[in-house]
Amino acid sequence: RKWQEGSISNFEYLMELNTLAGRTFNDITQYPVFPWVIADYSSKQIDLNDPRTFRDLSKPMGAIGEERSAQFKERYESVLESVRDGGGECDPPPFHYGTHYSCAGYVLHYLVRLEPYSRMALSLQGG
Repeated sequence: RKWQEGSISNFEYLMELNTLAGRTFNDITQYPVFPWVIADYSSKQIDLNDPRTFRDLSKPMGAIGEERSAQFKERYESVLESVRDGGGECDPPPFHYGTHYSCAGYVLHYLVRLEPYSRMALSLQGG
């Protein structure tokens, strides 16, 4: 309600959601996540009043753009087809996304220039 009334910022609202979901800066496997909201990365200046500046938040990242969407659909169909060809059940079931968006490797990739994350990245990569 505070966010709807404008008494807290978008960042504070998203941090509250992350906290309620058990996400914390203290655990790289449960690091806070924030949605990608910008769609225009090619313009020198972006117009925040233009709806085309922002991505369609009704779709997951994998469904943004025809080419990307086709890749994820193809992956799903490929797993489904191999299950049908094998005549058995699939464990795990067919999926669109093969990794989680907040795994340690991804978090360390973005934070590698900051300690203690640089040491953690070195450790993850075997030194």
